[in-house]
Amino acid sequence: MDYCLDLSTVRLALAVEMGYLTALLQIVAALQLNILPVQSSSLVNVNNSAKVMLFQEVWGKSFCRTIEKLVEVVQEYPGEVEHIFSPACVPLVRCAGCCGDENLECHPTLTSYSTMQLLKIKPAEQGQEYVEMTFVEHKACEY
Repeated sequence: MDYCLDLSTVRLALAVEMGYLTALLQIVAALQLNILPVQSSSLVNVNNSAKVMLFQEVWGKSFCRTIEKLVEVVQEYPGEVEHIFSPACVPLVRCAGCCGDENLECHPTLTSYSTMQLLKIKPAEQGQEYVEMTFVEHKACEY
């Protein structure tokens, strides 16, 4: 039997294999974290100067998770660029994290909506008003 694979099929297979490899490496690293002795403080002094954050804390903070971020209003509402909003940024809970595999991306699996009151300034009309604007917030994330 002759099997013919196009390049996209081969790339997909490689991406899946890399995903498995990345997941395996993450599991191994997590297991090693549980074996290594944990120091009482996550920040330790090195040569009595700068404090160093330990690997376990760095790992925990860099993994795919939700975190509060400041997001520009016009980034969420690009059709409103002719207006000025105060504040210009709003605090939103969003997915963030690094996995070490460029084919994987931290993305939301559960979202909700949050409505906030902002001041909308209309320079062309020399007016302003309070408006309620709704934003998407992330509740859960995965790679």
